[in-house]
Amino acid sequence: MQPQTWKTLIPALSVMLMSGAAAAPVGDEPQAPGELTSEELAKVGTEMHREVEALRGWKFKHPVDVGLYTEEQVRAFLQREGSEEDGGWGEYARGTASTRMIGLIPPDCDPMAMFEKVMMSFVPGGIYDHKIGVVRVTQKPGVRGDSLRVRTTIAHDLPHALDDQYFDLTKLEKAGGATSDSEHVVGAIFEGAAVVVQERYSAKVKRSGKIDSTEFQKEMKAAMKEMRALSKAPPYVVAWVARFPCGIRFLYQGDALAAMALLTGSEDPGSVAEAVRTAATDLPRSSEHILHPEKYWKSEHRDEPVVVNDDDVEKLLVADGFRVVDTDIIGELLCAVLSSSEDKKLNPMAIGIPGYWTNAAATGWGGDRFFLLTTATGPEPITEQPENLYGAWFTMWDTPKDRDEFVAGYETHRILPSRTVLKLGTLGAVYLFGFEDTQAEALEKRLQAAPPKCTCDGKPWSFGETGV
Repeated sequence: MQPQTWKTLIPALSVMLMSGAAAAPVGDEPQAPGELTSEELAKVGTEMHREVEALRGWKFKHPVDVGLYTEEQVRAFLQREGSEEDGGWGEYARGTASTRMIGLIPPDCDPMAMFEKVMMSFVPGGIYDHKIGVVRVTQKPGVRGDSLRVRTTIAHDLPHALDDQYFDLTKLEKAGGATSDSEHVVGAIFEGAAVVVQERYSAKVKRSGKIDSTEFQKEMKAAMKEMRALSKAPPYVVAWVARFPCGIRFLYQGDALAAMALLTGSEDPGSVAEAVRTAATDLPRSSEHILHPEKYWKSEHRDEPVVVNDDDVEKLLVADGFRVVDTDIIGELLCAVLSSSEDKKLNPMAIGIPGYWTNAAATGWGGDRFFLLTTATGPEPITEQPENLYGAWFTMWDTPKDRDEFVAGYETHRILPSRTVLKLGTLGAVYLFGFEDTQAEALEKRLQAAPPKCTCDGKPWSFGETGV
């Protein structure tokens, strides 16, 4: 499951901008009177280059084209992102099958359609296309190029271009393993960094007195309207918002000077540029690091995830005729979604509170690995979804209490008739999806006799009491 193809980014904090990871560049379109024009936007974009450089403290290696796209182009982009370019059963389809199987999304939910619905509620939206290195702002009726909303949109998306020039975001996504969990990690670092610039810019403009207070009030009203649209989305979609407040908190904890300025009430707490550089060059290994920044930044609390040996697991599964068609890491953030009510709604007033995006059942996550399986035979790659799909999800926990809390929370909040849980040692829980009783019993015997090898920070890890 690799939902990095769903690079639709959700709103953040006071301004609640919408950003995405890719959109086709827009050519010259006829403009209605009073509408935002390409020429107007290009001029604002040039000014915002200088603002972003000053607020981040880094120089652009080359200018970034800032232009327009239409609502139709947004929808076309999202449809392209959901299309299958590798033969009919690609990353999006496998990812959707996996997330439905474990209960992250309802059976009838199309994540891409839900993201599109949320995205289209934002006025205007902003996109950084990292494939060709351009920034695009949505063409919306009545939106002026010199408006605060357009400028703060660009102030959010230009830092993505700046970071891409320094770190190559595509390369970082691959370095993280391109899993559900690593997507949230990379997103948190760079969305958090973008929001820091965006909010520093917004505060600077407010202090200058050049923008009337009524425009700030309009911004807040628009933000609350957009947040209401987001609050209707399923928890799995809402979880993408976590990257914004959690990313900000993570970066400030990694930058002592900026954090101190923030705590002492400085009007401008400053850049988190060095924290961004550190995290980009030594990528956090899990969303646990983002949710609990001390587990990354403080060496005495550094908590690396447990890694299960894929080959060992595959050998165990082959005995029952299964073949692995996809793998993923779910991570603490999404484990918190699975162990919370499916009806949980977003609380805009609480999203920045430490602990809001996790819970007692997910805290203590040690590591996990999900395997999407089929019994279908044939050549690789599989180009059509097999009739029968199965799942095996290995979860590892810090303590027996942590394991049992998640097992109880997951069972309570996700009723899945096809799910079977096997407790492995005192620190492991293995979930099977779609297995016959005889298959589950046979696999449990093999697991207890010869569990797969695991490592933590390069050292052997066992499913026993201590985990070492």
